[in-house]
Amino acid sequence: MKVLGHPVHVMLIHFPSALFPMDLVCYFLYYYYGNASFAEASFYAMSGGVILGWTAAMFGALDLTGISAKNEVVMKKALIHGGINATVVIVYTVLAYTAYKKYPEMAQASLPMLFIKLFLVSFMIVGNYLGGSLILKHKVAVEE
Repeated sequence: MKVLGHPVHVMLIHFPSALFPMDLVCYFLYYYYGNASFAEASFYAMSGGVILGWTAAMFGALDLTGISAKNEVVMKKALIHGGINATVVIVYTVLAYTAYKKYPEMAQASLPMLFIKLFLVSFMIVGNYLGGSLILKHKVAVEE
């Protein structure tokens, strides 16, 4: 799906791609300094990433229907890209919902949660690399 000739999925992916690492940085600062302001910033970044992540995923799924099933390499790469990033958004959704249920109380920062968020952001980068390959190498959603 495009707006003014630009693919909506590509326009939206920048937000969760920035907000999830921002959540990680704010959560690390909360863990290190114990300042609740960083916990709130982490919560808002995570929540925004989840909302815009689901929105980007919906448009990505629409783009997926435009890929020819005959092009197995591109289809496989697109499914792996979507699977990785959907997994990241699903896990972040669970984390955001858990934090929302306790809001305005902020859970104490923990090292295991810090590592979970670090893993999710790293996993997202792999998925984003594959998505970039779809655009730059395979010209998915790109007008010639």
